[in-house]
Amino acid sequence: MMLRALVGNTVRAVLWPLLALRRHLVVPGGAWVSLTLEGPVSEIERPLPRIPNVRELLLRGRPKQKTTVAGLRRLGRGLCDDDRVAGVLLRIDALECGWAVAVSLREWIASLRAGGKRVVAWLPDGASPREYFVALAAEKIVAGPASSLSPLGFASGITFVRGLLARGGIDAEVFARREFKSAAESLTRDSYSEANRMQTEALLDTLYDTMLRAMVSGRGLDETKVRALLEGGPFGADDAKAEGLVDAVAYEDELPTALGHEKLKLVPAARFLVSAMATDFRAIEPSRRVAVVEVRGLIVSKANGGLGEMADARSIIAALRLARRDPTVGAVVLHIDSSGGSALASDQIAREVERLAEKKKVVAYFSNVAASGGYYIAALAHEIVAQPTTVTGSIGVIAIRFQAVRALEKLDLRREVIRRGERADLNSPYRALNAGDREAIDREIDAFYTRFVAIVARGRQKSVEVIEPLARGRVYAGRDALAAGLVDQLGGFDLAVTRAKDLAGGRFAEAPVVLMALGETPPAAEVKAAVPEAVWRVVEGLGIERAELDWLSLSLSAPTEHLFALCEAPRP
Repeated sequence: MMLRALVGNTVRAVLWPLLALRRHLVVPGGAWVSLTLEGPVSEIERPLPRIPNVRELLLRGRPKQKTTVAGLRRLGRGLCDDDRVAGVLLRIDALECGWAVAVSLREWIASLRAGGKRVVAWLPDGASPREYFVALAAEKIVAGPASSLSPLGFASGITFVRGLLARGGIDAEVFARREFKSAAESLTRDSYSEANRMQTEALLDTLYDTMLRAMVSGRGLDETKVRALLEGGPFGADDAKAEGLVDAVAYEDELPTALGHEKLKLVPAARFLVSAMATDFRAIEPSRRVAVVEVRGLIVSKANGGLGEMADARSIIAALRLARRDPTVGAVVLHIDSSGGSALASDQIAREVERLAEKKKVVAYFSNVAASGGYYIAALAHEIVAQPTTVTGSIGVIAIRFQAVRALEKLDLRREVIRRGERADLNSPYRALNAGDREAIDREIDAFYTRFVAIVARGRQKSVEVIEPLARGRVYAGRDALAAGLVDQLGGFDLAVTRAKDLAGGRFAEAPVVLMALGETPPAAEVKAAVPEAVWRVVEGLGIERAELDWLSLSLSAPTEHLFALCEAPRP
């Protein structure tokens, strides 16, 4: 690392006159940097998943570069250090991110403004609550003339399918601990339970209040008017301007006038960043780094190339062990964006986190969702950092069993089983449970729940008697989890990295490194080189997209594993 910096700095010193001239031509004085925020946005760069065969390649499609908050922070530092940049024009369109990442985007915009840069948000296609929430951090908002702002409230719904299953002769048997563990209510009820209604309303209250505060501070409106606006809508662009929701309405060619710069000099962000990096000398940093181990998606014991985003326990454990023995790793941030999964896999990961914490400081960062199994694996970290809108908690256990005995009867089918061992076919959907069967399953679920609560109590340094009433499967927003003592601080990923450094002490390299098990994930260049370009073109031409894998698929594919799963977060 040090040798690379020295060589790079030497080359830059030799070529400095040419590089400086190029940068001056690329970024003239008074320029604005333009950047588009759209599509998937994540907190950190994630290594590409390996592509073991053509089938997976066809299902996943060609890996694409995603926008990350970490990359935006690097860009932001360059912008704030360049006096020739007057401001930033952000085009915000159809964001695909959770509310915790949306908060991180707002924090990034706030850092630009604190660094002396003007920031204008342009919404050419209008905005949903998520895009508008991010845009509110800018000093000025411009909407496209024919666009509209969607209703700015929040809603969450469940489609209850118990009746449909019953018509097909399928009965879902759910074993849950405790009353708030409601992920399977759609299978067993025709309406919300009171416990689930209460926790869902609390989550929506947090989102509503967060949007209200953002509108009050961002638009300079009083709270009474903002509440009225939140109850109204949708708003066309002209109505939005009249109500004070946006500052101007303009097409792209009218932006210079809207911004008050008839001869606006726009520089694409990518071009600015390349020119800035070419002239920046690298600091000679210490070799110690904060390592980031990511847990994203459904937690499973082993990902077998299935569809959907999965957190493979074997790979995560390998990365944690690597962090434990790597002398250059001084502290670890466990980045979690998962609503749960396999109880067995969660427990195995938690054990490795505990072993790592015995040797190095570990801070867990909760992104959009860190609940159920996602909370379990973080419970023994030294500190937990979450965003106010993070969905967390759900400390409970659930097991789902589908019974198709009545379906056989409807089809006039007869099934006969010869067994050795009374419960040899316990997991078969063609067997009805008796009282003894249910007692055995309940006993196992109770043991899992007791273990979960005990792990949390140990990690939070509180008694089981204090933690258990906070558990019971209840889902919390991050700000409520802080009040309950289930997280330590509210903030973004940067705060988690800072806390890891502070706890460990000593000097660290500035940027953290995303750690993965060696041999698990090749670099992007290797993935691209391993697959002929012609194959990529065929895949892109087919237009095949990766399907979503929901929690029900996991329960069906792993019938022998109980689930610390899965909290249902509101999806406004």
